[in-house]
Amino acid sequence: MTRVQRFVSLLQMVNALDDPERALAELNRAALEFTQSRNSLVARLNGELGFLEIATGTGYDWHDELTREQIAVSTRAGEGIVAYVAATGAAKVSGDVELEPHYSRMYASTRSEAAAPIRDRHGRIRGVLNVESDQPNHYDEARLGALYVIAELAAMVLERDAAAQREAALIEIGHALDRAMTEEEVVRGVLRIAGEVLRFQAFGVFILEPGTDRYVLQGAVGPLKSSTGTLRVKRGQGITGSVAQTGKPWLTHDPAKDPRWTDSNNEFPDDQIASFLAVPVVYRGRCLAILRALRKLGANNHLDTRFTDDDVRVLTAIAEQMATALESIRAVKRLVHSERMAAWGELSAKSSHMIGNRVFALKGDVNELGHVLNEKDPSRETLQELQESLDKNVLRVEEILQDFRDFLTATNLATEPTDLNSLVKETVTEFFPKRSKTKLEFQLGKEIPPLELDPRRMRRAISELVENSFHYIGEGLLTIATSLAEPSEIAAAKLAQGKIYATVSVEDTGPGVPEESKDTIFQPFFSGRVKGMGLGLSIVRGIVEAHGGAVYEAGLSGQGAKFVILLPVLDRS
Repeated sequence: MTRVQRFVSLLQMVNALDDPERALAELNRAALEFTQSRNSLVARLNGELGFLEIATGTGYDWHDELTREQIAVSTRAGEGIVAYVAATGAAKVSGDVELEPHYSRMYASTRSEAAAPIRDRHGRIRGVLNVESDQPNHYDEARLGALYVIAELAAMVLERDAAAQREAALIEIGHALDRAMTEEEVVRGVLRIAGEVLRFQAFGVFILEPGTDRYVLQGAVGPLKSSTGTLRVKRGQGITGSVAQTGKPWLTHDPAKDPRWTDSNNEFPDDQIASFLAVPVVYRGRCLAILRALRKLGANNHLDTRFTDDDVRVLTAIAEQMATALESIRAVKRLVHSERMAAWGELSAKSSHMIGNRVFALKGDVNELGHVLNEKDPSRETLQELQESLDKNVLRVEEILQDFRDFLTATNLATEPTDLNSLVKETVTEFFPKRSKTKLEFQLGKEIPPLELDPRRMRRAISELVENSFHYIGEGLLTIATSLAEPSEIAAAKLAQGKIYATVSVEDTGPGVPEESKDTIFQPFFSGRVKGMGLGLSIVRGIVEAHGGAVYEAGLSGQGAKFVILLPVLDRS
């Protein structure tokens, strides 16, 4: 096989390997072979921390303990030829290492050494390929040529690995945004990818404040994290505001020289900023949010830490996914609001009618009371009956007004980390009559993580379901259970798979719910009971859906009712 054929074979093999570490190891062995060296190694640059790390090595003197050893990036004497090449970006050849001021001894056998930089397509250093020989002046033109070719192949491997990481980040953010049910979850998902995967040193998500031209910082990685919820940027203000105004991304490596650089709340001092990148989150021509990232100058001035057009493309792709997620969530909110406004009209009409009936009855009692009091010797028994009737009608009015308030405020939450089992047990125990013909049984699941809940609203929802069972059950069994949801339960609730939910079920041995009523029982004003306005289960649904969950009835008609609540376990990673 000719030399050219061997290079072609090497290229084909590298292209066939998906694992970058294996590909670098194969290239390392090829470097040893093609340059006829005694030892060879590949060191990868950790750009975030500013040092080289030995990724793979081979040769007569190589030992695996050297893997992951760190090498400084420096031009100082005695730091090593690998360190010098990483710092300068230029290849280095030494025919006699004893005369080389930058040489740092790794092997006692080394007499000559050569190192080639591994660069990305932007010309930035990403690693160094190093070979060493026990012969002086070993590296002639042919061997150096082979070294440089293999360094280029290593660059291809690292470029492919970087592209795969970017693609994985986009897929991961896509999954996170698909599962998000609130704007807060969208922001958390974007921040996690920005911090953990893309490793932005400073990153902020600014979302348009409703009814204004200001964008509020809703989440951050880095120094501005403490300003979340308070820092605002006006449309057109500074570079960030200009991005919102123009709807176009902006990348600069010297923002202080830009006349629009008027931002007073910066993550780093101007002289420490290596790059500034802002990308708009646009949906149908309207900027919904801004993603802003900054990169700080590294402690090692030999390394280029600036953003590239790859970063612009990745952040733009994330912005596009975020725009779709935000608009989807807001569309659902608008639909819910529209439905609730329609229900408001029906509620107003029905409540007016029901309160009117009660007021009419109260007026009758008051008139009767006037007649009785005009009697010379009013009957105590008659007065007591009138007082009881007045109490009853006032109580009914209060119940109607309470249902009215609960229906309208069901989606107004004040959440906090809550132990679901404790909340369920306390609520049911407090509500359950001390002397009851109904038997109560708890089946509380283990290892349910804390949930973000509004305890007061959730107690209202659970107590409503328990009271509903009491109305129908008689001398039966009431079972209260909690668990982590099974895929079948998530599907039954018509929620998206891939997210973790906790369940609360209220099951009784009453007559159950007719099949034809299962979808209508949660609608406002549907009731099989005389009491109230038929808003109880509608209130339950409103509270549960405001938490990002769902409720459905899963019992068999004639065999008892079973109401199942699913509540999301928020992603805190």
